[in-house]
Amino acid sequence: MPTRRNVLRQRAGLKLNRRPQEQFIEIASKAADWHNAMKSYVINLDRSPGRMQRMADRLKSIGADFERVPAVDGRLLTDGEISDVYRPVPGAAAMTPEEVGCFLSHRKCWERIASGQDAYGCVFEDDMLISKRAGLFLVEGSSWIPGDADLVKVESVVGRVWLDRTVHALRDGFELGRLRSYSFGSGGYILSKPAAERLLRVTKVFSDAVDHVKFNPACGIAGSLKSYQMIPALSVQTQSFYPKGSPLIEVPALAVHSDPRFPGNLMEKPWLQRKVLQALRRLGHRLRRHWRTEILFADQPGAFD
Repeated sequence: MPTRRNVLRQRAGLKLNRRPQEQFIEIASKAADWHNAMKSYVINLDRSPGRMQRMADRLKSIGADFERVPAVDGRLLTDGEISDVYRPVPGAAAMTPEEVGCFLSHRKCWERIASGQDAYGCVFEDDMLISKRAGLFLVEGSSWIPGDADLVKVESVVGRVWLDRTVHALRDGFELGRLRSYSFGSGGYILSKPAAERLLRVTKVFSDAVDHVKFNPACGIAGSLKSYQMIPALSVQTQSFYPKGSPLIEVPALAVHSDPRFPGNLMEKPWLQRKVLQALRRLGHRLRRHWRTEILFADQPGAFD
């Protein structure tokens, strides 16, 4: 019997690209001459050893190679240290010190990926739950990643995203879809070595939160990065996974968020104008044959239905 997921894909007119693993190796031309391993980098504050222990236990259990990256604690940054790297945008809400520290923490991971020998590196924040199936992709190398990929988002977040109509089939029911809309969150993603080098060059000074620079086409270089979404996702924040009020929820430690800057933010438009523009954007996606879907976490019921 067809699964609910495939029925939805058929209705959306999706192409299921069922290429064998050998062809994924062929299209991964960027990685062909590099070491095939993939290291994971876990951003963790010194004041949160329990979170690191939980992350380490999971990564060890799936056999992943990982390294702890000491996070920059934004609460300890001086005004001078912040002004050296952050340029506020006139009229926009200022980033919080915690957001600046979070950005600098991700840059530390990008530095490791850029200076390393691996074609790709995986970055996790320490409040993430990692799927028991993550070893299928984090342990056995990066040959499954399309050769044109700068980023692969392996995180599930609240809300739906627009993807290309063609999805690349991976092993064990997983798929990859090209991201065609903003997808907030930087809790779990895979970054190529060239993309890490590029991000480091253009973010020596920054004006937006790290997830907006990577994934929001209206900010930073996101519009020129080729980003993919793993379906279902290999990781999820505890606050997105567990019911509200659960003692298992870990409040994100890296950032106290400001109101994000969205150039051309529709929510700032009058109601009628906003509705018209939203309809036009949806029409634009559909004309380009994109499809909109929720990205579930691989370990939750229904993720592969």
